[in-house]
Amino acid sequence: MERSRSISFWCSIRVAVAFVGFLGMIAHYSQKISVGIALVCMVNHSAIDNQKYSVAMPLTQADIDCPRANNTVELEGPYQWSKNTQGIILGGYFWGYLITEIPGGYLAVRFGARYIFGIAMIVSGIVTLLMPWGASLHYAVLWFFRLIVGLAHGVIWPCMTVIMAHWAPPDERGKLVGFMNAGAQIGNVLTLSIGGLMCSWNFVGGWPLIFYSTGIIGLIWGIFWLLFYTDSPRDQRCISNEEKEYILDSTQQQLSSHSKNEFEAPWKAMLTSPACWGLFIIHTCNNWGTYTFLTSIPKYMAEVLRFDIKSNGLLSSLPYMIFWLNINISGVIADMFIRKKILTRTQTRKVFNVLGNLFPAIFVIGLAFMTCKLKYWAVALLTTGVTFTGCCYGGGFMLTANDIAPAYAGIVFGISNTFATIPGIISPYIVGALTEKDPNNWRIVFFICATIYIIGMVVFLLIGSGEVQPWATKQPSEPVVPEQALLSESSAISSSKHLSEQ
Repeated sequence: MERSRSISFWCSIRVAVAFVGFLGMIAHYSQKISVGIALVCMVNHSAIDNQKYSVAMPLTQADIDCPRANNTVELEGPYQWSKNTQGIILGGYFWGYLITEIPGGYLAVRFGARYIFGIAMIVSGIVTLLMPWGASLHYAVLWFFRLIVGLAHGVIWPCMTVIMAHWAPPDERGKLVGFMNAGAQIGNVLTLSIGGLMCSWNFVGGWPLIFYSTGIIGLIWGIFWLLFYTDSPRDQRCISNEEKEYILDSTQQQLSSHSKNEFEAPWKAMLTSPACWGLFIIHTCNNWGTYTFLTSIPKYMAEVLRFDIKSNGLLSSLPYMIFWLNINISGVIADMFIRKKILTRTQTRKVFNVLGNLFPAIFVIGLAFMTCKLKYWAVALLTTGVTFTGCCYGGGFMLTANDIAPAYAGIVFGISNTFATIPGIISPYIVGALTEKDPNNWRIVFFICATIYIIGMVVFLLIGSGEVQPWATKQPSEPVVPEQALLSESSAISSSKHLSEQ
């Protein structure tokens, strides 16, 4: 403990790694939601509406209480893509994302996250730059490009857990992981806020700028990552000897002693571990709410709360600004609870998972009873609910893969995020099926969401854990490899030298 206090935190390479990772997550999520924003400007809404209103739609309570103003859509795109076609384009990303989660985690654990993460962002950046051209050919080409971006992005979250397994001392994990993961929310905020403005610009057609900007940012970041990052503090040229030894001493005990050549993942143990299934289930259930909010907030604000387009974009990004803040705060508090032994690691994870699931469930139920006459109260409930979800990212299940299996964190998280991606595919379809013909069914959407939140919370309370599992610490029967012997010898020499200087 005394040694950790003597090692600088803010002026350290491990914080620099977290900051560069934070920027990477901004680039990742800006590309992830770029099509969702761009479609608003790419589609010829007038042509679609002319077809839509040829069939009479039922009158809703919102139509009576808050009739729409006779506003026309100012921005009309060149493509007459129906909502089904738009859904197909959006879904292409998640199918790709689903495929590479587990392979990405395995490759990152075995070969390191440097090249896996960096090349993924370079590939996604190049493909994102090509999307305006692909859209001009056919929507199927745009769908295929989104599939490739999803394939590239699927490796990123598993890479993040591997990065932190090697660079984040356990007592600082909440702060470092929380800060790095929070880049995802900043990416959402920036793209939601700036993307709408780009649509109105005359330069290169407006909406293509969304793809060009997010593509270039990802490309530049990927190249910088390859030049800056190393898979171990041992190989980082700019790090001080004191910080290097501190990080290695605090992480090596939890990491497997397998070499890359003899690495073998304990698949059976992972897939039969209650601790892993506690993570898989709460991650999936929590993501149901997250994806419901992410994909459906603009639609809910337009159909039920009757916000205009400009207000819609700004208010849609508001919850993610507070979400980002709460991730960082909860990470600091969670680390403090563990460091001061106020709670055990398992108790800390359970407390923050309760905060990140129970309160969103309560506020979601409150949303079910909001109307356009109470729209600002609805925004307050929505913002508060999304904000509390940040507790899971800063101190809850988002750190569990590193807690229970540091040596295999990328694989465990890859499996978990594979399950947790399924709501991203299913939830928008359920929301669409329930609300397309009758917007009053938003109440059912929110009840379903609240129920799933509670299920995930209860399961983790029963079988979740924050302690390293026995199967994750199993050592190989072969003798220690030369690299480890050198590490041990180096530590011993350093310790003896330190004592002699005293």
